[in-house]
Amino acid sequence: MARCEDYPCCGHEDGECPSRDRRGNLVYRCTCGARLPRDSRSSLCPGCLRRYARREGMGMDNDY
Repeated sequence: MARCEDYPCCGHEDGECPSRDRRGNLVYRCTCGARLPRDSRSSLCPGCLRRYARREGMGMDNDY
């Protein structure tokens, strides 16, 4: 897993540091491994957000 050059002082949790794509742009990944959209306002991908919302709507707790 990629880490920032100043990890752990960067403030990211282990494994949450952005990596760089072939063009040098920062790329953030969801906990499931999906690449997040550049304008994402969440650290979870749209698929995970829908899954968590569905679980919450069904009254399921978030224990894994």
